[in-house]
Amino acid sequence: MLPLGLSYRRALLDAELGRLAARIAGVVLEIGAKRIARGRWEPPRGRVRRWIRLNLEPGERPDVVADAQFLPLDAASVDWVVCVEVLQYVVSPEAAMREIARVLVPGGTAVLAVPFFHRADAPTDRHRFTETRARELVETAGLRTLALATQGRFFTTLANQLRQGAAHVASRPARWLVGAGVVPLAALLLVLDGLGPVRRSPFLSSFATGFVALARKG
Repeated sequence: MLPLGLSYRRALLDAELGRLAARIAGVVLEIGAKRIARGRWEPPRGRVRRWIRLNLEPGERPDVVADAQFLPLDAASVDWVVCVEVLQYVVSPEAAMREIARVLVPGGTAVLAVPFFHRADAPTDRHRFTETRARELVETAGLRTLALATQGRFFTTLANQLRQGAAHVASRPARWLVGAGVVPLAALLLVLDGLGPVRRSPFLSSFATGFVALARKG
């Protein structure tokens, strides 16, 4: 069972990253790396030659302190870029994407995760991205979209909000009391999201907590 404070969006992100883990190799740049992991996904190490952790905040203890819009790395110097839940915070996601494309080697790959239907969680949380916008960011930077995974549909977005609401009840006893009702209800909503009529519905499928894009240079 998920801890109450872990959102369904985060669980979906972790699952998608887990499916990609075996392919990540060479020199990897992780943009927005945190000192304390935000989910349960752990970066793979087996085929990785070097993992460069980058963050704008020195307090996160990254290898490189820098803005995603101005990466202090040479052109064509990394094989993979992992940029999960970062582009919503930068002033210009387009500039950040151009930098990601610049530092990738020809044939290099980027993993990008962006939110759509999700709460604003910081004063610098600026942007939300539709599926069309996510594709535009990738392709206007000169990268090719290999895959674009949707993180949930209508009922998952609803379950995600209920779970996060329960997790932020101030009183601990009240929080767990609310959670006892929310968790089974949210589980039912996730089942509904997987039903064929929901998947085929243009309306219900137009909702998503966010998207994960896999993109390649060249």
